[in-house]
Parts: sequence; structure tokens; C-alpha cells
Amino acid sequence: MRPERARWLASRAGREALEGLGGDMEGLDPAALAGRLRRAFPAEEAAALGEQLALRRRARERFGELPLALYSAEGLEMMTHPLAARRRAARLAGLGLPAADLTCGLGGDLAALAAAGVEAAGLERDAATALLAGANVRGRVARGDAARPPFALERLAVVIDPGRRAGGRRTFDPAGFSPPWEVCLELLQAARAGALKGPPGLDHAAVPPWCELEAVQIGRDLRELTLWAGTGAEPGLRRAVLLPGGHELDSRAAASEAVAARFGRYLFDPASCVTRAGLVRQLAAALGAWRLDAQVAYLAGDQPARHPLAAGFEVVEVVPFGVKRLREVLRARGWRPTEIRRRAFPVEPDDLRKELGRLEGEPVALVCTTVGGERFAAVCRPLGPERPEGAERA
Repeated sequence: MRPERARWLASRAGREALEGLGGDMEGLDPAALAGRLRRAFPAEEAAALGEQLALRRRARERFGELPLALYSAEGLEMMTHPLAARRRAARLAGLGLPAADLTCGLGGDLAALAAAGVEAAGLERDAATALLAGANVRGRVARGDAARPPFALERLAVVIDPGRRAGGRRTFDPAGFSPPWEVCLELLQAARAGALKGPPGLDHAAVPPWCELEAVQIGRDLRELTLWAGTGAEPGLRRAVLLPGGHELDSRAAASEAVAARFGRYLFDPASCVTRAGLVRQLAAALGAWRLDAQVAYLAGDQPARHPLAAGFEVVEVVPFGVKRLREVLRARGWRPTEIRRRAFPVEPDDLRKELGRLEGEPVALVCTTVGGERFAAVCRPLGPERPEGAERA
């Protein structure tokens, strides 16, 4: 976004124009929306307002809410999910320290800090984004480079979320982040406390031993790996977090080393945050289960168990994998796969569904994996919610 457009949107006139638009405007198709806006505003202002309405619609679709007033396309793409931002802000608020968001973007984390009662300021390098962020968080943003922050970091809790786009394209190389990952680590270590947000696929080799690691999942999507350091952090600790429920598991929990290449009556698929945080053994202990294979995260057990960080299934049949054999079993038993999961398995679920063809009957789940070098498909029924105490069980 050009600074001139951002400046007008952030101005009193721009904010009033945006808030004065009817709630039905977001639902109009682009042509009708552009026509209505051009009849009421000069061309450049109409284009700016139309862009904001489109971005607001995208924000609602992505987050289920509208956490900020003003957006840019790139800023929205990089923005922290509000649930993760609020959780991080609550933890930082508990430290009782002033805070600085060194890469504040549109101000999502900064707004969450302010709402949590933290005295906080933001820093943003891009001129247009800084203008929008300043309007979103009532002027708590300065323009500047996170690599050279104008703050006494040793007094502050910091939030760092490096940019992961180079030349308009997403980069997965930590050295290509902005600031580069090594610089982010230096800033985190220099601060009294802080959180450094990394991408879900961050290599664990990029996590120093003096940091606490947190894998944050929202719904079924793994959103970020967060490194915590300084006051309030426990070096070497690993934690899995599932939102919105706030369910957690960490490396202090008891772990099970049991591995057995046999299916039990029940099968458990750990949430992504558990596997990414390296807590499969801790989850196995909590479920009273064993790992089917030392290299695969699926867990098996002989007793039903439920955990918010695992999907549970009752195994009704295990089939050595072959498309023809599996299709014959499903047709003979009257089973119709409505869900297909896989780990350490070479066939994509959509491809397997096409190869199996049309099937009718009872809905089942297929869990496909490799155990001891052999491929299997387990036909399962999902475990339902726990029954109330005293209820009759089948």
C-alpha cells in the first residue's frame, strides 16, 4: 500500500468515511461496490475504501472476528491470529514489565498487549504499515528498524515476529527473514523477557537451548512456533498449546518409551502441536498407549481414552495395504470412508479416495501408516465424547 493511501485512511476523515459505510457494503459484488463508492467519494478515496472493505471481509473469514480497523494485504497475511495474540499478551502481562513489539505490523499483537493492560509501544519499518498501525492502536507506533531498536531492551519484554517474505514471495530460510533469525535471537537474548514468533515449520536446530519452545495450534491448523526467553521462561521446556480451548501439554509431564509394532483396539492421532513440540511420548503416557513405530506418531492402546490433544478411534479392522484388497474389504463390510488420515504413508488421502471409487454404507475413518516397514490401513470408528459418569456403556 502507498503511504499516501495509508495516510488518508489513518486520518480522521478516512476513519469517519470508513465507519460511515453501511454494513451491507461488504456483501456487494466488486462491480456494484465500486459503483456505489465512486458516486459518493473521489476516485482515490473510493478505491481505498473498497480495498478496506475487501480486506475486512478477508479478516473476518480468516479470524472469525475483526480485530483491527485498518488493513493492508501483506499486513493481513502476516498478522498473528487474535487468539494467539491474546494468549501471548496475557502471559506477558503477568510479568509486570513494559513491552515493545519490535515488528508490530498492523498492530495485532500490540492491540492485544494494550487490551491486557500492558504499557507497550510498537516499531514498524514500512511507512504505510506504520501509519495504519498507529491508527489501529492510537498512536503507540514509531517508524524504525527492529534490528536497531530505539529502546533499552534490558528493561523490556519484547515481541518479535520477523517478516517472512522476500521480493513478494514467502521465504522458508531463516537467514532470509526480516530481521534475519540470528538477529532476532540476539534481540530476544538482550531483552529482559520476550517472545519470538517463528513459522510452524521452523527447524528445531534453530531453537537455542536457552529458549522455551511453544507450538501453538488453532483448531486443526498449526499456526506458529514461539520461543520464550528471559524472565518467566524455562530454558529447554517444550509445550504444545491448542486454542481456543487453552489445552496444554509440556515436556515436564511423564513420558512413555513403549513401542510395539501391533495395533490395539484403539488408535490415537496426536494433534500437530504435540508432534511439532516433540511430545508424543508424553501424550502416550497420558493415554496409557504405545507408539506403533518409533518413527511414526500414531499411538495404540487397548483401553478407550480421550485427550483434547489427540483424535481417538476404535479400530474395527486392520488391512495390509493394497488398493484392491482395501476396496474389497470396505465393500464386503458395507463401509464408506468419510475421513482418511495418514502418517509415514506415500499415498495422498484425495488420491486414495479416487482409487477406492464410489462406496456406500456405514461412515468410517481410514488411518493409513507404516509399521515396521509394512503399510497398513486401519478401518476405524471415531471415539465420541466421554459419557457422563454412571451412564450405561456398550
